Amino acid sequence: MITTSTRARSARRLASLLAARTGVHVVVRYDRPLRRYWVVWSNGPDEARMRTIALANATVVPDLDLGELLWHRSVS
Repeated sequence: MITTSTRARSARRLASLLAARTGVHVVVRYDRPLRRYWVVWSNGPDEARMRTIALANATVVPDLDLGELLWHRSVS
């Protein structure tokens, strides 16, 4: 059974991995009402690129269902 804390650790790991690969600050946070994780960043790569990087590194975050993530890029 996967616990919330295990998913939370994987979410932090994914944020660090995406930030290291892209050079932008990335946050992966849980949305309680939606019961899903958001991947949030400013500027940098578009959503398609971020998804590609995440999927290429899926083995590093096996406790997250990458297909269920929500993605949001803001542009300043």
